Amino acid sequence: ELIVKYDYKPNQIAKALQASRSNTVGFVVPHINSPYYARMFYETEIAAKKRGYTILLCNSESEKHLESNILDTFVSANVRAIVFMGGRLDNINIEKKYLDELEKINKKIPIISGVDIPDLNCVQVYQEQKISNDELLEHLSKKGYRDVALLGGYGNVRTTIKRRSEIIASAEKYGIKIRKEIIESDYSVEGGNIAMQKLLKCEKIPEAIICINDLVAIGALSETYKNSIKVPEDIAISGYDGLDISSFVYPGITSVACDFKKYAEAIVDIIHNIENVTNNTRRAVPANLI
Repeated sequence: ELIVKYDYKPNQIAKALQASRSNTVGFVVPHINSPYYARMFYETEIAAKKRGYTILLCNSESEKHLESNILDTFVSANVRAIVFMGGRLDNINIEKKYLDELEKINKKIPIISGVDIPDLNCVQVYQEQKISNDELLEHLSKKGYRDVALLGGYGNVRTTIKRRSEIIASAEKYGIKIRKEIIESDYSVEGGNIAMQKLLKCEKIPEAIICINDLVAIGALSETYKNSIKVPEDIAISGYDGLDISSFVYPGITSVACDFKKYAEAIVDIIHNIENVTNNTRRAVPANLI
């Protein structure tokens, strides 16, 4: 009678998740419109399907309260594991309670972090940076570039901070001087365009720029074209991620490419063997200079 009275209808999605919880995986991204996260999810979903897993994608907009709601949903659905990319993990100023929340959930359902956080007690799979940063610096050095600027990103983002610090720490051994002033921007093409406008106002432009990602590099490249600055004759431009779009811009940019397929396979391999994986498991996925 109560079912009829209140027109109760069971949540079919929740029922499906409960029925197949051992084969369902939660996947949280901060911005699904980001080519990086979209590609990351795409490759993970393909790799997961081959192993019989279904991936449930949620977009958090990097909003911590929404992230908590998403996590609660995944816990209620009793998913096999939760892959968490960016968001609170990348925020260096995030309140400790939000990382504690992840560790608390990790005791019930395994959390797989896509960011390298030494103090976070959960499995972590992330893109290697030190070796690939050195490869980029060596490449620039061999091309004769000595005056290099960093472009894009924000100083409160964990992966950005790490990338910048490792580049600055290694530059000297390759005979490269990194300019002290870092022109910050968001991680979009528009952000790169605006940042490049600021850089071009300098008394002397650098010989090369290392952009925080390919989108920023493409935005910077567009601005050089508008100002009749030749690439790479007048300035060299490099980026990160190896997005498909970066290979279609002229005259092209050098990129430290994420191996999305290997990254995804590493995540799915951990998901598949999650019962035998310890919280201190760390996997750094190699990147390639292209």
